[in-house]
Amino acid sequence: MNRFDLDRLRDAREFARHAQNNAGGLSAAALAEAIQPQHAALYDLAIVGETLNRISTEIKGAAREIEWRLIADLRNIIIHSYWQIDLGTIANIIEYRLDLLIAELDKLIDFVERSER
Repeated sequence: MNRFDLDRLRDAREFARHAQNNAGGLSAAALAEAIQPQHAALYDLAIVGETLNRISTEIKGAAREIEWRLIADLRNIIIHSYWQIDLGTIANIIEYRLDLLIAELDKLIDFVERSER
């Protein structure tokens, strides 16, 4: 295990919470109108994708419930194919998927902390 994994997991959890705080409860239409929350949430989701994409294979194997590839793919769309961003998908992720991700990250962070003792 890598010390950086724990830091990255914590960062991903923090930025997932930021995305919820910045744009939680906004529909796709509201998100399209609210440029500041939209940009903040997209940045937050890109950071989540970047940090989780750099987690070691060993740690990823301990949390198969996390959709590692989809998270990295979302980051790539936000960064490299920004014109293809579907705000309906983004609003859905923020509203329905981030709580699950945060819960899985909490479990994984706890697992890594216990294994490092």
